[in-house]
This record gives sequence, C-alpha cells and structure tokens, in this order.
Amino acid sequence: MINQLRADFYRQTHTFGHYLLLILVILFSVITVYSKNVGGIMVSAPADFLGRLANMQWTLLSGTRGLTISSSVLMYAFISIFVMVIGYEFSQQTYKNTLVSGISRSGFIIAKFVTMLLDIFIQVIAFYLAGILTGIALGRKIGTSWGNLFSTTLLTAVIVTFFIGVVFSMAIVILMLTSSLIGSAIFIVAFPMLISILSMITKWNWLKYIDFFSVTVKISLKEITVNQFQPYIWTSFAILAVCFGLALTIIKRKEL
Repeated sequence: MINQLRADFYRQTHTFGHYLLLILVILFSVITVYSKNVGGIMVSAPADFLGRLANMQWTLLSGTRGLTISSSVLMYAFISIFVMVIGYEFSQQTYKNTLVSGISRSGFIIAKFVTMLLDIFIQVIAFYLAGILTGIALGRKIGTSWGNLFSTTLLTAVIVTFFIGVVFSMAIVILMLTSSLIGSAIFIVAFPMLISILSMITKWNWLKYIDFFSVTVKISLKEITVNQFQPYIWTSFAILAVCFGLALTIIKRKEL
C-alpha cells in the first residue's frame, strides 16, 4: 500500500494537470477575496450574511468565511483529482495491472482513498492560504486574533475536504459498478444540485444532513454548536464507511 501511495504521488507531481489545478484554485481564491463576490451551491444560503458581507469592510476572517461559502465550486474543479487518482485507471481497466503486481485489493482501495483525500486537502489549504495572503496584500485587518483565524481556517479546510471526500466516495462506487468515468463525474456535478432542488421542492428536513456545504458554512459562521454538528458528521462517516465497504466488495469480485 505504501508503494502504491508513493507511485500515485510521484505520478501526480509529474503531471501538468496537477499544477494547473493548483493555479486555478489559487486564482479563484484571489479573485473571490479581491472582488468580494461569493457564491456556491447549498440548500439554504445565509442571505442575511451574504448581504452584510457584500457591504461590509472585509477582514481576513470575513474573507475566509466568503471563501467557505464559495467552496462548493471547488468540488467541480476537483473532478480532475478524481480522474487522476482513480477514475482513469478504472475507466481504462488499467487498475488490473497494478493488482497483478502484488498489492492487495484492500490496500489498493485504501491507498486510493488516502491519496484522494490528501490531494483535496492540499488544494483546499492552498485555497484558504491564497485568500489570506490576498487580504494581507490588500491591507485588510485580521478581524480576530491570528490564533482564531488559523484555527478556524484549518478546521474549515478539514471539514470541506472531508465532505468532498464523502461525495467522491459515492462516485467511486458508481465508477466501480459501471466503469464509466462520465457517469461518476455527472454524479459529482449533479449531487449538490439535486440536493438543493429536492430541498426546495419537498422541504424534507433530513436532507440537511447530506447538504455538506451548507453545514460547512454554518460551522464557519458559528451558527451551529458542536452537539448540533454531531448528526452531520455521523451521517457522513456512515456514508463513507458504507461506500468504502462497497468499494472493497466490488473490487474483490472483479476478475483480473
């Protein structure tokens, strides 16, 4: 498994698309913080906060919160990570060559999940750091203590990474079932939109537990407590565990 991790990271560090994505993520962050224009896909956008955010004098903290509201857009950009880490191998069936080389199927899946999450986390950290540095370059005030700013940024980055990883884990199951890279990519694009539409039409309360980006925004704005956050995180862990189990089951039944 360690060798698989090394191979994946080596391949990505020698892939132009990896660096192009990083540049685009940083550019998106800079533009968002500089222009003060935020937006994303979520079940219930905090309209009152968006109004205040548009008219207030931005600080580094409000810039971080603005980036969090826009973070759902990152999931679409990170489809390229999904393709580079696991999508291409399954769509072209080249994963069989890796399995024949000696790695266990469970080790292969674990390595892919770990690689994908680390890739996303690095990109998300770059997203927030670029925003903070842009705010500093523009001469904006901190808006809080440095300790609180960085702890808030780190916590939000971890949560954004985790929730994107949950959506991608569902896409991995679809990919392994269908061997269709297009189908799994469509799922990644459609999932947040579908949740938003269903929420508006049905008013089902349980949808909030799988509306990952809305809860991320609420955490960043401190609109929910730790106790209120627990059902969201347990739901996400359950989905991730089920998808991981399904992925292991599917790959063990695939013929080489």
